[in-house]
Amino acid sequence: MRFNSRHIEHYSQHGYVVVENFLTADELGKAHEEIDRLIPGWLEYAHNPNKPKPDHFRDPPRTRRDNRFPFAGEQLNAITLHPDLREFAAINAGHDDLVCEQADLAYKYQGHRADREQLMHLDYTNHTLVYPTIDRQYWQTAYLIYYTDVDEGLAPTAVCSWQHYKDELLWPTSYEKHKRASLYENEVKVIVPAGSVLAYSMRTFHRGTAFKRAGARIGEFVTYAPSGCPWLGIVGWAEQGVHQSFQDWVETATVEERSLLGFPAPGDAYWNSEALAGAAARFPGMDLRPYQLI
Repeated sequence: MRFNSRHIEHYSQHGYVVVENFLTADELGKAHEEIDRLIPGWLEYAHNPNKPKPDHFRDPPRTRRDNRFPFAGEQLNAITLHPDLREFAAINAGHDDLVCEQADLAYKYQGHRADREQLMHLDYTNHTLVYPTIDRQYWQTAYLIYYTDVDEGLAPTAVCSWQHYKDELLWPTSYEKHKRASLYENEVKVIVPAGSVLAYSMRTFHRGTAFKRAGARIGEFVTYAPSGCPWLGIVGWAEQGVHQSFQDWVETATVEERSLLGFPAPGDAYWNSEALAGAAARFPGMDLRPYQLI
């Protein structure tokens, strides 16, 4: 596994860990090919901000769904459901009964609407209907996968170890600097090469920082959560069903990969004869044999 014992221990003690060069050169290169098709010109500009900005550079995505899993292609999908991301999340939760609840491609540049100094905050208000309990069986593990290099001038993520707010009730979920200076004074900037990963908890304060020079940053937010907990999760994957990429992915994914998105597992009571017939009609390229009635 690409998370070693030191990574596991650091996360356990601090609520976050940075793994440099998590992706292989081949994985990163193939991901770049897909990113260049999804958001043309962004990678080129990120690599050389002296070049012209790509067309429609300032335009927001038409919809959040445009840059969400499943992506058109194979590599970004494989990274999203990387077995090591799942295994590390399972270690944090103490079990492997998990679903992938988020996978969004995110990108910004100097002067972009997202280019700002964020407040130190926790993410749980849009990942759970309740509260991120200390009981680890309900722990969600969030990842930010960096597809471009990040240095001090390129809006590095700042994260604060939970050693600085240990045993506190985590409310409010955001603080201005003058109200909670210690969070800012103890922040660590995530400065990493492309292909690296930041893993953090819903109980971990962090923030986005502003660009200090021209450039762009491209990454992907991925989150895993325990399954069977309807109060957890930032998105409903079913809304992706209007896209051809969703059908393409469902038809080629493994049974385990589908289950990570909450797809009914083989043997589930859902799979009656009508459900099987309907799935066969909707996903004609899918192998339904694992779901067949016994």
